[in-house]
Amino acid sequence: MLGCGALAREIALAIPLIVARHDAALTLVIAARSPDRARWLAQLVRARNFAGGTRLTVLSSELDWSNVDQMAATIVAAAPTAILNTASLQSPWALGTADAWSQLVRGGGYGVTVALQAALLPALGRALNSAGSDAVVVNACYPDVVNAGARRMGVDIRCGIGNIALVAELLRQHLAVAEDCDLRLLAGHWDVSQLSLPPEQRSDFPLVWQNGRAVEVERICGAPPLSSDATVNAFGAGTSAALMYALAANCDWSGHVPGPWGELGGYPVRVEAGRLHYDLPRNVTLDEARRWNTERCERDGAFVEQGTHVRFSARAEALIRSVAPELAGGFDFKDVESAARAFMELRDVMGKHVE
Repeated sequence: MLGCGALAREIALAIPLIVARHDAALTLVIAARSPDRARWLAQLVRARNFAGGTRLTVLSSELDWSNVDQMAATIVAAAPTAILNTASLQSPWALGTADAWSQLVRGGGYGVTVALQAALLPALGRALNSAGSDAVVVNACYPDVVNAGARRMGVDIRCGIGNIALVAELLRQHLAVAEDCDLRLLAGHWDVSQLSLPPEQRSDFPLVWQNGRAVEVERICGAPPLSSDATVNAFGAGTSAALMYALAANCDWSGHVPGPWGELGGYPVRVEAGRLHYDLPRNVTLDEARRWNTERCERDGAFVEQGTHVRFSARAEALIRSVAPELAGGFDFKDVESAARAFMELRDVMGKHVE
């Protein structure tokens, strides 16, 4: 696991619960920029692991994102079968203030931050290549859009976590879906923001099927809101931990993920013997799902053309152009590191202004 922030913490603490349901032993390595924070998170997981008597070895390591050789050595030492990246240059929980940067993101959509979400992935790709690792990579940082440019950034990302999975869990509970009932969705980050609002303030809803039949909006529009603070990380942590276990231990799983195989948006999927497959309803084609998800991402502020170029929505582009015209046209994912530097400079300037 790369990173030890709020999301990483909740997933790491959920892993012993998942391991306890299976026979296979597992090793979890937590690597982060702060070795002290990585060590402490490892200790927290060990404490939960001990209480549950699970077969989980937990280690920690420092990770220097500016040093590819050090990253590669860490990967070689850990010899992972699956890697979860939770590290980026923009936390969503730092955007709740009144500064001009936060207002720009709220006005244009979370897609404004896509360069900052993706900025560390090229370094991970270089480190994996240097280490000769074929580990499965899962990206937790705005995977609805970022994963679409993964190969352009030199890293092969299998899928993401969260977003659609949060929506699926919320609606599973709201619809009181039985364990043996089939629930499938198309949803994305935009829907998380919509379902974080009170029911009367929502303008749109995900597509939902129950046992192969479309679910009417009237049945889901009254779902209670998702938490709009960092506690929402705990809501999806168990699902994320179960997915990571399935990919690491080559076992089966079914659910929902954002950005599978570089797609925009979120999809229902299944994992069979560690391999990821689409699991769309029978009456929905992949092309139809792609069109729907692309439009969803555009509502959220950004989408990707042909897996290479990030384009901002008309509203996001106009807002960015008003403060940084040179950034409004988007960027190619192969240039994401320079784009991220430019957006960080913009954030530094705008972050000093409160409106």
